[in-house]
Amino acid sequence: MTSGQAIFEELRFVWELMAAEYLFLLPFARRKKGWLPLAIGGLVLFSLLSQGYFFWLERVEQYGELGRQLVGQWYIVLALLTVAYSRLCFSITLCDALYIGISGYAAQHVVYVLVHEVLALAVFPAITRHVWVYAMVSALACAGFYTFLYCIFARRLSLCGGQLNPDTPAAILYHVLLLAVLMFCTFGCQRLFHFDPAIRLLSAQIGVLVCLMILGLQFFSYRMIQAGRERAVIQQMLRDGERQYAHSKELIDMVNRSVHDLKHTLRALRTMQESDRMAFVEETERNLEQYQRLVHTDNELLNTILAEKSLYCESRGIRFTCTLGKAELDFVSVPDLYTLLGNAIDNAVESVIQLQEEEKRVVQLSIQTSGGCVCIQTNNYYAGCLQLENGLPRTTKADAAAHGYGLRSIRYLAKKYGGSMSVSCRDQVFVLQVILPVPRA
Repeated sequence: MTSGQAIFEELRFVWELMAAEYLFLLPFARRKKGWLPLAIGGLVLFSLLSQGYFFWLERVEQYGELGRQLVGQWYIVLALLTVAYSRLCFSITLCDALYIGISGYAAQHVVYVLVHEVLALAVFPAITRHVWVYAMVSALACAGFYTFLYCIFARRLSLCGGQLNPDTPAAILYHVLLLAVLMFCTFGCQRLFHFDPAIRLLSAQIGVLVCLMILGLQFFSYRMIQAGRERAVIQQMLRDGERQYAHSKELIDMVNRSVHDLKHTLRALRTMQESDRMAFVEETERNLEQYQRLVHTDNELLNTILAEKSLYCESRGIRFTCTLGKAELDFVSVPDLYTLLGNAIDNAVESVIQLQEEEKRVVQLSIQTSGGCVCIQTNNYYAGCLQLENGLPRTTKADAAAHGYGLRSIRYLAKKYGGSMSVSCRDQVFVLQVILPVPRA
């Protein structure tokens, strides 16, 4: 008959592993609709599956030590299943699911070695006779170590915007190999611990050090990826700053020209006939009303961006049109909204400015809210042949590495807010669409 202590040994693996994985998942990945019932159901499911260890053990006992080693692989199967199940509850890439699985398994194994091997089997075996005391010590060890990991590592993952590693073949292979190395080392050290009592503490130390080394590797991998993103954003900001300076200088020149022209206009008004003067006033009022309709929204930042881009397009002989519905964009931070809309419009302007046909020098912007999502879309003509690569246009510029960050930053910001970016080109028209879900109050 299976003892309570044996049942707990199997349950604690699943509980500790899933707790470690959720420690990293919750601050990192975007939760899917209904994730909590799925997560609770997964905990119940894997708790039941953990008891399958005894089912398989009974059927391979005739093979002796080899049979027990084969049954030990059941833990690997459970660990892989929890990684796969995490993708049902969270919007996460396969690579990121493996990243979380590796980090969670390494964290769980540290607690397992310290509590269930060193304490319960080597230092104080009597504790296993009191299952509740044993469970309490395990829970306290998990709480302490997991809190430490959360403070120095897991919570930082919230800065990733929901994605750390893309699903490229090289990245998937790397994480699969890292997981294989982790499993091989931990099972090897565990085998030495039970096989030769003379080197128990040494094998436990090696097992803990391997797991800590893997956790350190995962942390520095995160830091390197984030540092690369920050460098790209800084470079983009520098380029935007240079472009913004040029825009501002041109706008100041336009204002200066307008002031100069206004002096002549005022002189002309003094000598105009009353009918000509009234016609001039009416035309000016119509222009002002058209301008107000273009830029007037409830979002002051949006007004500023549209006014700036409208004046810039006018100075370049580009017609800038807007279709604005209910633009619920208050949940987007000021820098992010400026970057997103600025890059979207600038990308369209950069394309149409190369066109000679006046009727094609048009940039269309549409912002609408429907079905709980904000849709931002730009339409513009383009010249030549445009090819898409990994969802983005392939640049035709010689210095490819220095270009393309505008659309990449838009895609990054869309994912940061749980949305998506898509591009398409048809009949020489380029369409950029960004969908952002509006958070529920």
